[in-house]
Amino acid sequence: MTKALLAAALLLAAFAAASASAAPRRSATETMAVACEYVTVPQLCTNLIAKSSCTTVRELTLAAIKEALHSAEEAKAAVSKAAGAPVADPKLKQGLDVCDEAFTNTVTSLQAAVNGMQAGKAYDQVTVNLSQAMIHVSACNDIFSENPGLVSPVADSTSILKKLVSNSLSLSVAVNVQLKQ
Repeated sequence: MTKALLAAALLLAAFAAASASAAPRRSATETMAVACEYVTVPQLCTNLIAKSSCTTVRELTLAAIKEALHSAEEAKAAVSKAAGAPVADPKLKQGLDVCDEAFTNTVTSLQAAVNGMQAGKAYDQVTVNLSQAMIHVSACNDIFSENPGLVSPVADSTSILKKLVSNSLSLSVAVNVQLKQ
């Protein structure tokens, strides 16, 4: 949680500095590309620009959140499938149960962020929803890292989801900074 907040604060400062020194007129693609420079995984962000019809950082943020939501739904399905198989190790079963709850909560938080953006709610609330999603994803990672030797069957899904949520959070903060300038 502390790392996510620190990263968001650093992003905020970096984006503000970049915006302040930037030329007054930029194309939409250039503006979005600048925003992508300050996310956790810039390549995921620039790929989203290329495959979407976004013309603003706000639209890019919404597209990123929707992509994270889709990934969270897939991760939840993967956990449900893994939990449905016979599991002999009680610690593995416990880990899968934690991940199932974490991904359910992640989906709820991301859906709230999408709904908030579509309803024009304050970005502060969208950012809170995204921060909550990040915490929930981390809960799945934490349960397995606290049990040495226990391997998460959903580690790949969790890793991708964490990157997508982190990018969404960074973009939300960037939009919030733009609105306050």
